[in-house]
Amino acid sequence: MGVAIDLTNTERRVSTAEFALRMNVTEKELYERIKDGRIKPPNKDGRKNFWLNSYVLSCILEGADDNEIQELRA
Repeated sequence: MGVAIDLTNTERRVSTAEFALRMNVTEKELYERIKDGRIKPPNKDGRKNFWLNSYVLSCILEGADDNEIQELRA
């Protein structure tokens, strides 16, 4: 039996690949947005880049229009 996990309230590290996937852009486009200043640079842990899940969610909601936000909250 499967278990569903709600990731909206879970603070965790999000990789570059997952961030790009959740934003529905390529990793190249994600880094272009970082260069433009639309997305903050990633945190570093050694060689690994990551963002906190709360920041990723705020970026997703910031890019969505009001109708999409209402659908996400429903």
